[in-house]
Amino acid sequence: MRTDRALFAAVRALPHMAITKRDGEYRVSYRLASITRADQGKHDADWRRDHAERVAYYTTDREDAAATALSLSAQMVRFLDRIAESEAGR
Repeated sequence: MRTDRALFAAVRALPHMAITKRDGEYRVSYRLASITRADQGKHDADWRRDHAERVAYYTTDREDAAATALSLSAQMVRFLDRIAESEAGR
């Protein structure tokens, strides 16, 4: 990734991913809507916000941020697919 603009576009295009930058540091995390979906109503909104922070990844490197977002996105896709398969089998 050569620019922040390209990084942000790439990460936001991934399923379930969010990215911000503050003081030169990127924060890659799941979107709250994705955490809510995965949580299946087991916890309240405060827990989900706390969870988003606990799983957030911080880095100053664009390539690292992009690779991490790709990996996290794939994990969430697999997890939500398993939930959907389980619900379909009920």
